[in-house]
Amino acid sequence: MEKKMHVKKPVSIKQWITRAFLIILILSVMVSAAANLYQAYANNMEQDEELMTICSENIQNLLNHQWGGLEELQKSGESETYTEARRVLKQLCTNYDLDYLYIYSVDPEVPSRYYYLGVSPDEAKDRVAQTEMTLRYRPVAEILPAEQALLDGARELQHERVNNRLGQGVTWFAPYYDKNDELQALIGLDLSRAQIWQDTREDFLNDIIPFVLALIVGLLLLQRMVSRNIVTPIGAISNSMKRFAQDSRRKPAPLEEIPPLKEICEISESYEKMTDDISTYINNIESLTREKMETDVQLGVARRIQYGLVPETKKLDGDSFNIYAITRPANEVGGDFYDCFQLDDSSVCIVIGDVSGKGISAAISMAMTKTVIREKLLAGLSPADTLNQTNKEFCSHNPENLFVTAFAAILSPLTGELRYANAGHTWPVLLKESPVFLEPESGIALGMFENAGLTDHTLVLSPGQGILLYTDGVTDTVNPEKHFFGTERLLDAVKGFSEKTGTAEEVVLGLNRAVIAFSEGNEPFDDTAALALVYTGTLRQSLPVALSSFDEIKKIVFAAAGNTPDTRLALVACDEVLSNIVNYSGASNLAFSCEKQNGLLRVSFSDDGSPFDPAATETVEKEFDLLDNGGMGLSLIRQSAASIQYERKNEQNILTLFFTLHET
Repeated sequence: MEKKMHVKKPVSIKQWITRAFLIILILSVMVSAAANLYQAYANNMEQDEELMTICSENIQNLLNHQWGGLEELQKSGESETYTEARRVLKQLCTNYDLDYLYIYSVDPEVPSRYYYLGVSPDEAKDRVAQTEMTLRYRPVAEILPAEQALLDGARELQHERVNNRLGQGVTWFAPYYDKNDELQALIGLDLSRAQIWQDTREDFLNDIIPFVLALIVGLLLLQRMVSRNIVTPIGAISNSMKRFAQDSRRKPAPLEEIPPLKEICEISESYEKMTDDISTYINNIESLTREKMETDVQLGVARRIQYGLVPETKKLDGDSFNIYAITRPANEVGGDFYDCFQLDDSSVCIVIGDVSGKGISAAISMAMTKTVIREKLLAGLSPADTLNQTNKEFCSHNPENLFVTAFAAILSPLTGELRYANAGHTWPVLLKESPVFLEPESGIALGMFENAGLTDHTLVLSPGQGILLYTDGVTDTVNPEKHFFGTERLLDAVKGFSEKTGTAEEVVLGLNRAVIAFSEGNEPFDDTAALALVYTGTLRQSLPVALSSFDEIKKIVFAAAGNTPDTRLALVACDEVLSNIVNYSGASNLAFSCEKQNGLLRVSFSDDGSPFDPAATETVEKEFDLLDNGGMGLSLIRQSAASIQYERKNEQNILTLFFTLHET
């Protein structure tokens, strides 16, 4: 199951900047507040230390110069000195905002404290101080580090944060040295934590409020400037883009009130140039699209016309041959072509060609060349004369300076003779049990010189053999590794050809499959075409079911093997077969074929008469007066023929006779 993508809802730049400013403001206030709070606390501690130093020095002066030391404070709680000391100390508590002020000594061995007196400006706290801090010992769990520092000889003030039943706060400790500079006691000065934090808050607020107000005003001014100089211009560009997206063919109106900021000006200039380019591009695209549609239509028409001239595939079968051809343009239309057709004398013509270049110009030249070659062959010219005259016409009408390679051939179905001429085309393949390349003189391509000087060549095909023609697009096909199909792979593709069962269609389709498999999906970069002709040597000529057909049979036999004693003997047997068919079979259709192969003359009769196998008829001794009823004729056929074959196929009698031909 596909997961849906969660797209965050977009926010405007103004909203984003406002949020950013708020975050900056909050963080700035928090950092500044923490720093100011710490600084206020530190400042208060410094001030408290200075005040406590002054207060402790005053107390030491009073003890040494007015109260006569600690001895006077120990005499009686009701003495004038004691009472005066309490009054003065309470006044100092009030002046210095102290919770408690007390004088005591420490015994670190017990450990314990001995209080001489303790006062507080608050009446309730003062009563507690009189009760707990007047001429009495109090054991303690441990000596405070500040007290120990003073006992060890430190003279500067020490402080400790305390949290006890008398309250929470900070206690400052000062040493009391007598006139002999001996440590006699410690002076404790308690500041309440509430008072400390109250002073700290006051200082903090006095410092932070102006800063926060100034920061807020500054950020608001900055936001206004950003909004006016960045957000508003970008919004104007965005709105212009939206209008432009609705109709991209029209260039939008120039942007107004763009602030003189380098980046914004560059964005504005780039946007205006982009819209100008896009408008021009879209107008060009629309024009090109229309032109392409018109071109595609024209190419489609041209492709259909070309396939009318050169079909994608074509199959042509005759009594003694079969032809199959295929073509595949690299583009919509191409320059490769083939042709195959029969002449009035039953000869069959095959042509293949390749026009240099691709596309429309090659297709037009191809159509002209193919038409001219066909006309010349139909007029009865030989392959060489056809190509030579075509070359002259092509040279006189060749404004693009193209050239054409071509191969033309004419097969005589009666003899298997193949006359051909090659105008610079690829070597054809002779199809037989072990296919090989024919290597005739290639000659020059059509369109190169006015006098091509091409000549005819002759090849006699045995029944079952054939010829494969192809264009260089076949051998030049490449695979993804950039290797060419080549001539060796072409021969490998047709190595399975059989002279007994091979057909032109099997050859061409097998080659086409091999080329497609080799290319592995690569688009062809050149046109391809292939044509195969296989000579079967089994031409059958329809004849009237009459004894007069013997004259035509005699012409066919003499054309195939000549007028020799062996052929005349064969004709005697043929006369007997024809007589039996005409007089006894009841046939309405008759066909005859003849060919010379491997020292034998092969003749074949086919008719639609009653089934009758002369090869299977038993030899019976007859009286002389009965031999004229057919027995003598069948005996003559068996004696003169080297072998006899008969089959009943598709309601047809097919009788084949083989006669030995002796060398003369």
